[in-house]
Amino acid sequence: MRVFIAVLVLIFSFQSLSKADDIRDFEIEGMSIGDSLLDYFSEDEIKDGIVENHYQYKSNKKFIAVEFYEFPFFETYENVQVHVKSDDKKYKIYAIDGFDFYDENIDDCYKKQNKIDKELSKVFKDAKRKFKSKAKHPSDETGKSNVTYIVYWLKSGDHASIDCTDWSSNMKPREDNLSVGLVTKEFNDW
Repeated sequence: MRVFIAVLVLIFSFQSLSKADDIRDFEIEGMSIGDSLLDYFSEDEIKDGIVENHYQYKSNKKFIAVEFYEFPFFETYENVQVHVKSDDKKYKIYAIDGFDFYDENIDDCYKKQNKIDKELSKVFKDAKRKFKSKAKHPSDETGKSNVTYIVYWLKSGDHASIDCTDWSSNMKPREDNLSVGLVTKEFNDW
């Protein structure tokens, strides 16, 4: 009987550990990877949020970006950006980012990034953590905008990220921002 109980305890322990590495168990504004956007927004709201030419540099238009600003049910972030397949009428989520903006106050962004990093390090204990400070942001051709990022790579190939972007003055009206993201391997590989 003791062996049976010990086996049950081990099975349940491993299940909770494996769930900590499943990106689908986490939410941004109540939304998770694999959810349908139609559970949260009307089709008109989704179509209005599509960012035209967001991936203009890619010849393969497999995914599109959809942005939502300051919706009433948002409690944590000012803006949410979701990535779905361009031909999917159910709008299944493959990547999601929550954004907060720091008007010329990048130090507050770094403080928030560190706080979130401490929380994620407890959740993703087996993930490979990558930190990069002040890398050149690829959207700024002058090389004057920087991004500081922390990425937790999971065994599945999915990842969670926390980025602070310090935009240069030539990139205005963009505001310095914090981005917290959940990304599937499929979207990342694209």
